[in-house]
This record gives sequence, C-alpha cells and structure tokens, in this order.
Amino acid sequence: MLPRIALARLVSRTAGTSISSSYCTSSTDPSFATIKPKKINYERIGIVGVPFDKGQRKKGVGLGPKAIRDAGLIDHIQEISPKLNIKDYGDIQYEALNFQGRKVGNMKKLEHVASCSRNLSHQVTEVLDDDRLCITLGGDHAIAIGSIDGHLHHSKDVAVIWVDAHADLNTNSTSPSGNIHGMPVALLARELCDYWPYIPGMDWQEPIISIKNLAYIGLRSVDPYERAIIEKFGINAFGMREVEKYGIREVMRMALERIDPEGQRSLHVSYDIDSLDVLEAPSTGTSVRGGLTLREGIYIMEEAYGTGRLAAVDLVEVNPAIGTPEDVRRTVEAAIHLLVAACGHSRKGDIADTLDLIPK
Repeated sequence: MLPRIALARLVSRTAGTSISSSYCTSSTDPSFATIKPKKINYERIGIVGVPFDKGQRKKGVGLGPKAIRDAGLIDHIQEISPKLNIKDYGDIQYEALNFQGRKVGNMKKLEHVASCSRNLSHQVTEVLDDDRLCITLGGDHAIAIGSIDGHLHHSKDVAVIWVDAHADLNTNSTSPSGNIHGMPVALLARELCDYWPYIPGMDWQEPIISIKNLAYIGLRSVDPYERAIIEKFGINAFGMREVEKYGIREVMRMALERIDPEGQRSLHVSYDIDSLDVLEAPSTGTSVRGGLTLREGIYIMEEAYGTGRLAAVDLVEVNPAIGTPEDVRRTVEAAIHLLVAACGHSRKGDIADTLDLIPK
C-alpha cells in the first residue's frame, strides 16, 4: 500500500489540486533558517473552546470548556493585569464530513475528528494572526491535531512541549483502542508520515513538524509500539522517572534546550490534565497514579511563558462528568491555575500597574 503522503498527492492530482513538494519538509530545511520568531504580545490573549469528545469514548469531556469558563477563567486571567486584552472567540462548530463509504481501519469517529480539527486549525491561525497568545480549551487531546496545525500555518517553525501521562503516538495499525486522542503526535510528525495509509478528510493537514522538535514531560503510561518509536527516533521523552531523578526545573531546562537550542522557535504547549496526579486532577478520563504535582505543573507553564516565545497552549481532557462535585471543582481549579500561569501570573505576585499608593 502507498504511504499516506504518496496517496494524498495522488488523490489531490486526481481532484485537480496540488500539494506543495514541501508537504513533508523538515523543520531544519534551510528555508527556515531566515525565519525570525515574532515577539509574542502577551498583553493580548485569545481563547478558543473546543467542546469535542469524539477522539475517545467517555462522555463529558466536551463539557470541559464550559466548566473552565464558568469557573471564572477570564476573570482570573484579567486579575494578572487590567492592561490585558482578552477575547473569547467562542466554541468551534463543525459538520462531520460524509466519507461516502470510505473508511480507515481502527480510526474511530474520523469524520468528526477531521472536520473539527480543520475548523480549529483555521481558528488558531486567526487568533495568532490577530497578535494574541492562543489558549485552546478541550475537549479531548485529538484537538491538538488542529491547534498545532494552525500554529504551524502561522509560524512555520514550531517547538512543542507535550505534557501528558501518555505518548499519544500510536497509528491506526498499532492503537489498541482505535481512539484518535491516542494518535495526534503520530499524525503531526513528519518522520511518521509513511507509517499511515491515505486518510480521507485529512488532506488539509500537513505533517511537517519534526519529531525532534517535540519533548514529552510526565509520561508514565506508554504502549510498547510508542516506546519503540521514541527510542528509534530519539524523541525527547521525560517521564516521571526523569522528573523524580532530575527535578522539574532541570527537566524543563533540558526539554527547551533540546527542542529549541537556538531560542528561535515559536513554542506550543499541549497540556493534558491527566499529566497531573489523580489526587490533583481526578476528573479526567484516563488518569494514571504517580503524576506531576500541581506545583510542578504550574512550573512548566511559568517557564514556557518565561521564554517569551510561548504562542499557543492547549488544555485538554478535563471531564466534568467524572467524579464527585469536589473532584470536578479540584480538577477545574487545577486547570485554571495552569492557564493563568501560561498567561503570565507569577506566584511571587503580579507586578503592580502603578506605585502611586506607596509613600515615597
């Protein structure tokens, strides 16, 4: 069978359209060398909701964006500084594609994932083009296909920190469940494009990011095939063992140094709430004991923001339908702590806009 890229090109030619010859271009291509990172305007923030639950089987994760907003996310961000200009772009809407009988084995609800992700990609690009830090609220982790694709359309040269208990690196051939929220990294990575068949509805998505520009933090539930791929390609993977061995400060330093050694790339943090220990965030669908503390999770966001290059953040897999009301409150509260840190809140205290009230 022809690999995904070859088939995509064949289908595009048949349809009378073209795909650039750089469809699978490495992010280390010389053409990227002249691209200077645009300074992020942290005084402008855009929020996008993606109430999407078709990447996995548990109902309720689509309620995550509403729960986080209802808990006062915008007010909490605004408390950082009255100068912040915050715009809520609302929720992503989509109509599922009609594949007319075309299917890909072991990719459940693909027509929904493809349609929602495409619309999200356009929206994320719009937010970034509007000179805003983009905050995307999931929804399950399949939405990262669209959010990272949208970031790539804006910035071209992107580094990703994937904070998660799971690697999300399966293909349709290796996934034990067929749930696409376990596949987004494999769909995005240039090096893995030949591991896929042609995927209907996904011609818009170009796997051009190098897997070497991605670092995992928080891993502790990795499938055998995922581990083999991590080792084969030398993917930067900092599991909980590394967090315990080196500490979160050193892990974050090493991650940033390896995926962006020159400090030139636009930074994307894709943050699954299940990276936190279940005691910190119980209301999530695939929790695994022994995770990050909330303090460690916040530190990751603070350091990402401190680079001055953080352009986009996903916060996913908050499921208000799981657990007791107290579990939900604790999980949503943790999500807000992470997001305000990504927007510049300092645990040392935010900087006053005026010192007029302090006597000289």
